[in-house]
Amino acid sequence: MTDFSKVLWVKFGWSEWYRGGPVDGNFAWIKEQKEKQNRDPGHEAFNFMPGPDGIYYCYVPPQRKIYAPWNEDPHGWTVICLAKNPRHNGIHVVGWYENATLLGEWRDPPEGMMQKRGDAAYPGYDWSYCITSKTAYFVPPDQRVSPFSDTSIRQGKYSFLSGPDIEPDKKGSKSRVLQLLKDRLKELAPIAILNPSESNLPDPELDPSDPLKGFGTAEHRKKVEKAAEQAVIAHYEAKGFSHQRVTHIPCGHDFVFTKGKSVRHVEVKGTASPNPQFFLTRNEHEKGLRSDPSWRLAMVTSALSDEARSIVEYDAKALKRAFDIEPYVYLGTFVPEVED
Repeated sequence: MTDFSKVLWVKFGWSEWYRGGPVDGNFAWIKEQKEKQNRDPGHEAFNFMPGPDGIYYCYVPPQRKIYAPWNEDPHGWTVICLAKNPRHNGIHVVGWYENATLLGEWRDPPEGMMQKRGDAAYPGYDWSYCITSKTAYFVPPDQRVSPFSDTSIRQGKYSFLSGPDIEPDKKGSKSRVLQLLKDRLKELAPIAILNPSESNLPDPELDPSDPLKGFGTAEHRKKVEKAAEQAVIAHYEAKGFSHQRVTHIPCGHDFVFTKGKSVRHVEVKGTASPNPQFFLTRNEHEKGLRSDPSWRLAMVTSALSDEARSIVEYDAKALKRAFDIEPYVYLGTFVPEVED
């Protein structure tokens, strides 16, 4: 169980995986690298990858020219890591460290750390850290779905919430944020990855033989799909609709539901997770989302759980407002030259 007797939050740049890939955010170093068109990521690019010794090395940007978080009792801290998705408002918990040590200064990475990570893209990259821990929890990007906002977090890089010599503030912001983060960690604990590494993290690169491999086996996906469809059929039948399955027709939806003059063309998407996420084929996108006013997407979350299952229906406008929809896989087709 997480110890909240000594807690601070830290905020750094946004990254999908913190495995050496791009880092984004409104931080001086990151902005400077973009202006110079450098390929160097931010220092936090490796915050959730262990070193050769199994220890996690966390970078935190400086705050008011102070190097890094520090306390006279530097050991045994819970460090909650926050980052802002650059495309949206609000802050997300991207992970946390338990029983962490505050170094109070920036240090160079241990010898051999870059070699272990195989970082061919950034040879000799100079990065640093100021917190260490043997226990880390990482929240995968697809699970960062509950942003929050608080005035005490917006401008800061870190803040102590509880612990030795940490006095309550007059406005009560520390206790407020501490309770908020306690609730978030309780929600995220079942889905966060303990001690993330190259072996237990999902691969951010696609398997060319199965682009959806990172989202469960084909058998599992089929089971979720069937459960989601049955739930949506029952949902509409309870409202007096009849249904016709049209999955064999390339029309951009799975079912036609009718009730008198009311007609719905419904594409069903399901996930075993409580967090909504889906894939659209090109056909579903072009013939359904973009051009069919009767088209709806029925999103079924926790599809395999009778108790937790939920169904939310979106029309095209609501779907675009609620989700980022972007290309995930591109198909390359050879085009032979033709002589005139």
